[in-house]
Amino acid sequence: MVDAQTVRIVPSIAVESTLTDNVNLSANRTADWVNQLTPSVTFSEVSAHTHLSGGVSLPILLYARTSENNGVFPEANVAGTFEAIDKFLFVDANANVTQQFQTPFGARSTSLSNATQNRYTAQSYSVSPYIRGVMPGNLSYELRDNNTWSDANASSIGNGRSYTNEITGHISREATPAGWALEYDRADIQFSDSEPQITEIERLRGIYRVDPSVEISATVGYEDNRFFLTRDRGPTYGAGVHWRPTDHTNLVANWEHRFFGPAYNVSFDHTTRLSVWSIGASRNITSFPQQLATLSPGGDVAGLLNALYSSRIPDPVQRQTLVDQLIRDRGLANLLTGPVPLLSEQITLVESVTASLGLLGARNSVFFNVFRSRNQPVEGTQENGLPPLLGDINNNTQVGASAAWTHQLAANLTLGTNLDWSRTTDNSQAGAITRLYAFRVFISRPLSALTSIYGGARFQDSRSNTSESFREAALFVGLTHTFH
Repeated sequence: MVDAQTVRIVPSIAVESTLTDNVNLSANRTADWVNQLTPSVTFSEVSAHTHLSGGVSLPILLYARTSENNGVFPEANVAGTFEAIDKFLFVDANANVTQQFQTPFGARSTSLSNATQNRYTAQSYSVSPYIRGVMPGNLSYELRDNNTWSDANASSIGNGRSYTNEITGHISREATPAGWALEYDRADIQFSDSEPQITEIERLRGIYRVDPSVEISATVGYEDNRFFLTRDRGPTYGAGVHWRPTDHTNLVANWEHRFFGPAYNVSFDHTTRLSVWSIGASRNITSFPQQLATLSPGGDVAGLLNALYSSRIPDPVQRQTLVDQLIRDRGLANLLTGPVPLLSEQITLVESVTASLGLLGARNSVFFNVFRSRNQPVEGTQENGLPPLLGDINNNTQVGASAAWTHQLAANLTLGTNLDWSRTTDNSQAGAITRLYAFRVFISRPLSALTSIYGGARFQDSRSNTSESFREAALFVGLTHTFH
């Protein structure tokens, strides 16, 4: 139990100046000088009954020639938990604000300094009260009410606002060696200009612990899904395995027969002293609000570093401090390129495979991320507000890879490179395809323990038969300062 409150607040500011030969990422190039000022703050608070952590930044972009592009592009990721009644009633809350792209076929950039009509601000806010505890007979239970408000702030689907209410619950007995669980999940997804879409499923799960490191399970259940134009209901069944041979290795695999065919989720995580591996594959239905609420748009470098040090630094505040310091000192990106979430009121069937690798040495840091995401709207879930063209290209496959490497040239000099590649193809017969290549190189140097400068260049090349192709070259220089 935590008896004293621990609070950590770290404000910072960054200034970056960019000379680009194609500020709008269009076939008709327009050169510009872009200045970006980014005040930020990260914070964490831990006490006996509360836990709050996150960060907020407000990038302010000013354009010398294309002043119509001036604007503020906020980003935030804040999560907290309040224990209202000791060991019984809890409340989780989360706020997530990110810069996203309406379609993976349109112009995308690795930098905010490029202005594109394809970018929009995505917002997701959630409040989740829940009860949790243990009853006589070693029965554990949890009942949760997730409330999520999303705002896409984009005109392609009306005002893009939605509310999702999800009720989840379970009661279970731990496998010793046999156990069981009753599970319930009901999601009600409603955009402001359309009727709600409801998914509901109940499961009975049998669990058996083969040995201390292996559990197997089998499920039977029933689902009832009510969409705009169809209703799909019927029995479900599946199986799963959980293997945890050590504290550093974890494998979870589940398969289930659903109304859309097979659903599965496989995840494998492994850490060594200097490396972290993460592999995942899944096939399931989702919605745009649900994607925003659980957004992980690419290889999460901060998350990989957190996993790498989780066993060595148990305290989450101290661990996050070290991760922030490593990212800042080595000039690492927080995220590597990942698939673009689809801006749509449709329920989407998503098949995805991702793999991430992080290697951390004395002078070198290397992070890789590869992904494949096949997106297909579920029949009968077409909304009224989506233009036909955007509805067609939301049926697509996204494939990509990214790599980030930093090297300590000297004690106070770091060389870094980022390489990104992605390809988006239309799954229908339309033949739409967009390819994007991006390369960035930079050198950074600390001026003091809290201040560093950097400078570099980037090149981007996009080829598309459904939107404007473009090329861009840019030079940039910047300064970051953290207030102690």
